[in-house]
Amino acid sequence: MLSNLCKVVLVILCLGLPGASPAAEGAADAVTWMHADFPPLRIVEGPYVGQGPSDMIHDLMRREMPDLDHHVLTANLSRTMNWMKQGEKVLAVGIIPNPERNAIMQYSMPCVLVPPVCLVVRAGSAGVGQGGRVSLRDFVSGKILGVAVDRSYGPEVDSVLRTAPDPSRIVAHTGSNLLGSLLDMLQRGRVDGVLAFPFEATYVARMKGRENAFSLVPLSEALVPVVGRVAAPRTTWGTEMIGRVNAVLERHRNTPEYRRAFEHWLPAGAVEDYRAMYGEFAQSR
Repeated sequence: MLSNLCKVVLVILCLGLPGASPAAEGAADAVTWMHADFPPLRIVEGPYVGQGPSDMIHDLMRREMPDLDHHVLTANLSRTMNWMKQGEKVLAVGIIPNPERNAIMQYSMPCVLVPPVCLVVRAGSAGVGQGGRVSLRDFVSGKILGVAVDRSYGPEVDSVLRTAPDPSRIVAHTGSNLLGSLLDMLQRGRVDGVLAFPFEATYVARMKGRENAFSLVPLSEALVPVVGRVAAPRTTWGTEMIGRVNAVLERHRNTPEYRRAFEHWLPAGAVEDYRAMYGEFAQSR
């Protein structure tokens, strides 16, 4: 009998374990916001914690949808995609659509606008970035490139990565603090370059006290800004949530407060160009 009792207790404990899935967070009115660790889009530690654009969007959605029980979870993109595929009640901010994601996700109107991705190299790297843009395709044909696993950098750059003749030259890094770890690898010479969006490369290098250790080089395959969207699973619940998210974005996306959440992290010289792009973004669907 004692053995049977232990089995019953074990089952109860297993069923009650928190964090097994987003559904464990609450009832039917709960939503879990999945955020990848890509500062300054989302800042989870340090003096600027909670001040990233994704943090702003989550706070906005929580204020505008007070009937829902909102939870925030830091998770890598693989975990987010897995839960989307399972139809869990999760949303993710700043997702860049691509064919793999389109099969399991549906999207809001654009909610994030960032300047094109660039190549980060060690300062003074011979023959890289001298005289203008660099071809990423040429770079990966002879050097080692570091990228974040499962991340999209925009359709043109993603295409180069998918069709690279020697995939072993592309190191896809996993784990937390992805860009910080990639910059460490770059400084140690384990990779020759890293893909990053300019504002995040500047932020992470600054927080590491290494702003002068790296150079940002524009890519010939990255000429247009990248937009991200709120993603939801392809379920009835997901469709309803995308409708509600779009209504919030319609009301707030064109406000100075919303725009400044992104401008705050741009280099001073990039703000004017960003504002020139923002008008079209604010009208896009």
